[in-house]
Amino acid sequence: MYQKAKPINWVSVRIAMVAALFAVGTVLLLVRAYRLQVSDADALKKRADKQRTRVLYLEARRGMIVDRSGEQMAASLEVNSIYARPRRIGNKKETARKLAQILEMDEKVALHKLEDDKTFVWIKRRVSPLVAERIRQAELDGVYLVGEFKRFYPLKDFAAHAVGFAGIDSRGLEGLELYYDQDLKSEPIPVTAQRDALGRPVIFAATDRNPNRRDLHLTLDRNIQFVTERVLDETVREEQAKSGTAVVMDADSGAVLALAVRPTYNLNIFQKTSPEVRRNRSVADSFEPGSTFKVFLAAAALDLGKVTRDERFDCHNGHYRFKGAEIHDLVPYKKLTFDEILIHSSNIGAVKISEKLTKSELYRAFQGFGFGSPTGVDLPGERRGVLLVPGKWSALTKPNISFGQGVTVNALQMTAAFAAAVNGGSLYKPHLMKRMANALGETIRENPPVLVRQAIKESSSRDLVEILRRVVAEGTGKAAEIAGAEVIGKTGTAQKADQSGGYSKDKYVASFIGALMALKPRLVIFVVIDEPAGKNRTGGKIAAPTFRKIGEGILALCGSKPINTDRLIFAASPRPARSVGAAIEKKVAVRKGPKPGEWIVPELKGLDMREVLDVCGKIKCDAAFTGTGHAVNQNPKPGSVLKEGAPLTVNFEGQKS
Repeated sequence: MYQKAKPINWVSVRIAMVAALFAVGTVLLLVRAYRLQVSDADALKKRADKQRTRVLYLEARRGMIVDRSGEQMAASLEVNSIYARPRRIGNKKETARKLAQILEMDEKVALHKLEDDKTFVWIKRRVSPLVAERIRQAELDGVYLVGEFKRFYPLKDFAAHAVGFAGIDSRGLEGLELYYDQDLKSEPIPVTAQRDALGRPVIFAATDRNPNRRDLHLTLDRNIQFVTERVLDETVREEQAKSGTAVVMDADSGAVLALAVRPTYNLNIFQKTSPEVRRNRSVADSFEPGSTFKVFLAAAALDLGKVTRDERFDCHNGHYRFKGAEIHDLVPYKKLTFDEILIHSSNIGAVKISEKLTKSELYRAFQGFGFGSPTGVDLPGERRGVLLVPGKWSALTKPNISFGQGVTVNALQMTAAFAAAVNGGSLYKPHLMKRMANALGETIRENPPVLVRQAIKESSSRDLVEILRRVVAEGTGKAAEIAGAEVIGKTGTAQKADQSGGYSKDKYVASFIGALMALKPRLVIFVVIDEPAGKNRTGGKIAAPTFRKIGEGILALCGSKPINTDRLIFAASPRPARSVGAAIEKKVAVRKGPKPGEWIVPELKGLDMREVLDVCGKIKCDAAFTGTGHAVNQNPKPGSVLKEGAPLTVNFEGQKS
């Protein structure tokens, strides 16, 4: 029997379908929730942090550069930079007007920055404390200050070519700043900005404000550097010279105590100076040394036993024809002993000495003093100079080299070589780094003297010193003599090579290289004056007096007159060793002025040059000194308000008793 099919209960089906959908949805929600809360939680949290956090990297504090006594030569100061949050600024035109007035910038430029559709814009970076204070007082909505570090050179152009400079991104660009960049620089400081749902920054926080700093301690002595620069300045200006270089080196270690180059420039505004002025001529320029090179010819001849000191040479009354060339002496001599050839700087005598040595012997001797090779000094841009191998020598190369032509050197190379010639024969690598220290002053790395080789025998060096003493006492170097002090040295006057061939008739390099032998350590001083324009263009007339003035200044720093002294001790400390009975040093209180960046000028009368230098370093003024001895007057007067960087002139008279 046929039964009728039971009708479908569509209500139940719909309920079942809805229930199934809800069940599937619930499962999917549970799975999604599990992924959000458990399996993908870390990744999603990082994404959320990234979306609401902005990280800016600010320059970290770069390590300081200080002299051998700890006086700052380069430091990183914490300064303020100005930024804005444009979306928080209501009246942008008014804010731009006030910013332009305070910052001395174009109002349109300021408005353009504020109208930018960004959550953060820089307005001006690394402003002065005075400008930062004006921004605070203005209380501009949406305009804020944040701390950064700025490289600052408190002594401005002082030792500029040695110290060098770093750029806005804390990268060393020249000098020691470049050479030791990896040691001095620190990792940038990350600064975080938290943003709300609308993308507005609400919190700024530096994640690290105390990076691990490393400070560079130098062999340079600020007081010797000051004396050297002041004297070199005077000579270059008076002789209207193209440039000048002076180096002071410890003969017994290779430590550079002073390195001065003129013209110079202000390290704080290095961008405004041409590369020509910024070039460190002490290592980047090579030149023919002229008669100063006779020192090394004599050293070679003595060391190899090719001559005796009383041996006499025919100097042909000042005119000698040699292999088709004519060689002249400024002052004609008939016959001179070996010693007298150096004393009177005879070119003909030097040629006669060179004939006693073979090409290979002479070449090896010059190589032994480091010529033709870089010294390895810790400064960038050193040129090795030119010393041709004997196979490339012409018939006239050996006689030319004997009196300093046909060979080129740089100033530091020459200074190190002379130190080896007079210190017993030990050639040391010149260096400016004394040690690297952390922020607590603890030594991380030391830089002890490096002995390169023994250039000549000690006995040969002693003989050479005796001869060079006579050069100053009775020869061409008389203008370098310092009464009561043991001075040795050699003059040099070199015609400059002409681009069209041959040598110029009116362009000279005047030089003097010598040493103060009564000091401990013994100090070598090398002075080079390039293209003097005055009537006196010889090393004896220009460079030797410059050497003397530098030497007198250094001896004055020792606290004693150079007359009737025993061996003087030069102290590598903020205060030098003084003779018995020297006056007790005067303590000077330094007070800040009424406004940021201002100082009250203290009374300087009665202080010596080193003490005044210390005060000037503290108040960061532009010091100018005249005379020697004790301070007798000053401008501005004591009690005046002086802004940082403003000039302070001090006059000195007399000597310590």
